[in-house]
Amino acid sequence: MDTDLRTELEGLMEDIQKRQRHIEDRVFLINVLERDGHITLDEQAALKFERKQLAFQMERQTRLLLKAQD
Repeated sequence: MDTDLRTELEGLMEDIQKRQRHIEDRVFLINVLERDGHITLDEQAALKFERKQLAFQMERQTRLLLKAQD
C-alpha cells in the first residue's frame, strides 16, 4: 500500500471514530431530552444527517481498502 493511500485511510479512520463517538453522544442527549419531556425533532434530524455522513465515510473507506488490495 502506498504512503498516500495509507495516510488517507488513517485520516479517514480517525474521522470515522470521531463521528461514531459524536453520534453516540447525540443519541444519549436525545434520550435524556426525551425523558425530560423535550421535543427532539431538530436533534433527531441532525442525528439522521450524522449517520448518513458516517455511511458515506465508511463507503469511502471500503473503496480505499479495495483499491489498496489491487
